[in-house]
Amino acid sequence: MSDTPVRLDLFMELASPPGGGRDPARAIEDAVVVARAADRLGFDAVWLAEHHFLGDYSNSSAPDVVLGAMARETRRIGLGFGVLPLPLHDPLRVAERLATLDALSGGRVLWGIGRGVTLTELEAFGVAPGESRALMRANHDALRQMLRTGMAERGAASHAIRPPPHPRLERGWLAAVSPESFDLAAELGLDVMCGPFKPWPLVRADLARYRARYPGGRTSFAIAAYCEPDRRSARERAGPGILWAFRRIMAITRPLLAGQIAGYEHYRRLGWLAPMLERTLSLGLLERLGLAAVGDPSHLARRLARLAASGLDRVSLIVGGGDLDVASTVGCLELIAHEVRPALERARAPRTETARA
Repeated sequence: MSDTPVRLDLFMELASPPGGGRDPARAIEDAVVVARAADRLGFDAVWLAEHHFLGDYSNSSAPDVVLGAMARETRRIGLGFGVLPLPLHDPLRVAERLATLDALSGGRVLWGIGRGVTLTELEAFGVAPGESRALMRANHDALRQMLRTGMAERGAASHAIRPPPHPRLERGWLAAVSPESFDLAAELGLDVMCGPFKPWPLVRADLARYRARYPGGRTSFAIAAYCEPDRRSARERAGPGILWAFRRIMAITRPLLAGQIAGYEHYRRLGWLAPMLERTLSLGLLERLGLAAVGDPSHLARRLARLAASGLDRVSLIVGGGDLDVASTVGCLELIAHEVRPALERARAPRTETARA
């Protein structure tokens, strides 16, 4: 375990659940307000997903624009693309977007890539699902070369990227679900980020193999979370939105779980999980699977401490399911900053001191 405390990030989909009182424009505005509060409270980064055509599940089709707004409203918090579906993009345009936002924000940009996990998005952009892994690999190689050299080679011509990308931008993250993706992250020298798409014990095994293959790699896990002074109140307030979000995730990924799609075989092998969740989905089940942490500060601290003890470098908190008002979200962040994070640091200190002794 590193002596460095686990970093606490936020992860946002910019959802607008039905009946939640938030239209797409409000979801974006609220995200900027929350990012400003997270910056003030000492959170380490805010990551925005990129999704297209998934209805009320996500309004984050242009995360670079929203992150640009956040850059002007914050001072120190990291600004992350979590993640760029690279098969959908020209890597040169990605390099330009990263370099521009990095200059605008004073060097706070983080980026991750993935190949996309919904047939809707891949097919809408003309990407054959069976070709997504190879296309992501080719675009990754081109992107890393551009970020390293500041140059784009197109045919016989060389073009200087403006503004020039800072050398720190060469290091990025790969979103991983299947064991093969963890192995690919190690092979490419990318840090690895994973979300609540399969039970934590399976993710933990993937992370252990990744660390063995790439000891210098950093790791991150996203978890649904919410905190209030009273445990029961917290679960009543956040439970419906979190369950709605997980049902939407299951609906969105169902074609991959049910189909024989080249390159997505691991999703097929996870097909047993979806029917179980659909029959018995509850906050209690999600917590037993390690996919959620909802309750009072001590409850959240215990849950996050278990994740930190596994050696994670970062934990990304998905606060609620998109239906929380700004006051509830900011109140949750204040409790995490003032009570949960200090508890994590206290829990870590004895182990660190013992190791040093």
